[in-house]
Amino acid sequence: MTKNEWSARDAEAASVAFNLFADAPGSALRPQQRISLSQFDDILLVREGMIAVDAMPARGKLQVLDFVTAGDVISSSASRSIAKVSMRAITETVLVAVRPPNDEDEAAASEYWDFLLSRWARQLERLNLHQLMIGRLETEARVASFLLSLSMRGARTPMRLPDMTVALPMSRVDIANYLVINCDTLSRTMMKLCDARLIERLGRHSVRILDFEGLKRRSPIASMLSGVFLKADEAIDVGRPPAAAMREPAVAKELRPRLSAADPRGSSRNAV
Repeated sequence: MTKNEWSARDAEAASVAFNLFADAPGSALRPQQRISLSQFDDILLVREGMIAVDAMPARGKLQVLDFVTAGDVISSSASRSIAKVSMRAITETVLVAVRPPNDEDEAAASEYWDFLLSRWARQLERLNLHQLMIGRLETEARVASFLLSLSMRGARTPMRLPDMTVALPMSRVDIANYLVINCDTLSRTMMKLCDARLIERLGRHSVRILDFEGLKRRSPIASMLSGVFLKADEAIDVGRPPAAAMREPAVAKELRPRLSAADPRGSSRNAV
């Protein structure tokens, strides 16, 4: 796979991740396959695809906590305090487990931690915005903010222009759970944005933003989204760490036969 074929929504992070981990052995997941975060101790890098991080509280409804894409990292230790947290592949996904290089290689260790800390900081900003969306915004503003965030995450470099064609590989149920709204309400809100000529449907899993500035006016946090996702330059100039930092997830071999069956709620019939 070449760098031009890198499947990512966050182009800068994916570029760095490609340079660091392109040759690392990975573990492939099929769409809707699920892994419990309690099953591994590794820090995982999403090298390709998209994953939903799900939580299922006792007697509660499934909550999608985040959609992570190529270049993002997942740490099980950060989620162990939340019961029944798991990750589920939305698309075909490749995961790579990473670990610190040998302490004697200070340069490689510095590159490794610079990359991880940068990704964790970016993802924390994204999670904070998600909490603001579901805690303070009305339904239309949530949906508009969600579409804007996906567009900005896919910003085209080097000009940092938002991506006007937004892929929605996740199901309608997933989006509704992420935004904490009803599925029918989500569909009505998307239709309202279409009728206002702010977006148009291109298919079952994609939309085009027709009026980016108009969509921003529907989101009270548009400037905050821009501040997080359209920063001028977040790329880290790092080299390739030693091979010891890159490996197949420790649970991959024993995990493959135990991956759960596909979740029917995530099928294409639930497209937005």
